[in-house]
Amino acid sequence: MNAASLNHVYRLVWSDRLSTWVPVPEGAKARGKRGRAGRLSTIAALVMGLSSGAAMAAGGLPTGGQIVQGTGSSAQAGNTLTINQSSAKLATNWQSFSIGAGQTVRFVQPNAQAVALNRVLGSEVSSIQGALQANGQVFLLNPNGVLFSPTARVDVGGLVASTLSMSDADFMTGRLRLQGDSTGTVRNEGQVHVHDGGALALVAAKVINTGSLQADGGKVALASASEVTLDLGGPVLVQVHKGVLDGLVENGGAIQADGGHVLLTARAADALSRSVINQSGVVRARTLSSGAKGEILLLGDMAQGELNVAGTLDASAPVEGDGGFIETSAAYVNTLAGLKVDAGAKAGHGGRQHHDGAQWRHQRDGDHASQQHKLWRHGLGQRRHHGVKRHHQVQRRQCHAHIAC
Repeated sequence: MNAASLNHVYRLVWSDRLSTWVPVPEGAKARGKRGRAGRLSTIAALVMGLSSGAAMAAGGLPTGGQIVQGTGSSAQAGNTLTINQSSAKLATNWQSFSIGAGQTVRFVQPNAQAVALNRVLGSEVSSIQGALQANGQVFLLNPNGVLFSPTARVDVGGLVASTLSMSDADFMTGRLRLQGDSTGTVRNEGQVHVHDGGALALVAAKVINTGSLQADGGKVALASASEVTLDLGGPVLVQVHKGVLDGLVENGGAIQADGGHVLLTARAADALSRSVINQSGVVRARTLSSGAKGEILLLGDMAQGELNVAGTLDASAPVEGDGGFIETSAAYVNTLAGLKVDAGAKAGHGGRQHHDGAQWRHQRDGDHASQQHKLWRHGLGQRRHHGVKRHHQVQRRQCHAHIAC
């Protein structure tokens, strides 16, 4: 079984008319054998119709904001839009919510627990090219999609970016339920940093990370689903209730939550659909010096899900303390060449790994198994395998830390 092909959804092309980069569908042509007027008309149509729209292309800030719950105000000075939130919860409906390169949206909130819900009612993708800052938590909900470009810099207390919707009633009562039938994408190519202990959740039919996501001591979740419940302060950040058709979660970048939890999950809608998780980047949740262990969960659909695993999964304890926990589960699990899994401990006990799948296949790199397991040094670690059928199953063994076996 081969890994599913990558679905990048958007790409950037240069617009002569707008003098900036604009996102277009991956299959769209950047140039044709036409005159200047024809080329500009094509680009303009793509901008207005399918990409992030004029807000991103013109390097704009959010427009058409109307507060529907809570109290607050906004003011623009130069390239910075400041939103002053005076209530614990603030819900705002926007016509568009994009941030151009070199521009900033800053939320000034009562405390780190304050939440600002931003709901987009217009037809444009939210394109974040500039800076998004907040001392509290920011929700950005746009059924058209959310794109953090390579120049995006996000520094917030917590972040939820989703193509699903949340009602005012659920938001104000603390029932953080996201639901909807959007087929849009949340994609991160930039740098997203959540303050220590915070939560970072990307939820959509397709979720792709090729940038960096960081929430040390907190939680990071990438979820493909049509209905979920969020628990920002609980042990499980995202609970999936319903899946989607052809769901995709893909990490080719870096995710870090040292002393915290990382979850990549995709749920199929029914027996006739499928879901895919592609992991080829770095996922790190190391043990902190305080002893707080990390946890990495790659959870595909156990009936119709495919999990393709490469890159690095690191829940080790490189300084002190015990190693963390790593789980890779789905109906079909493919461990690809170059996969490195590390739950070892320099001074403490090694961590645990759990593998579950109806079919399990390891690709080999030359004459050596592709997986490098670095499990434990002092004491016994645990590795458990479940499932009906596996190919080249890795036998349980003991390894010294930082020595592949």
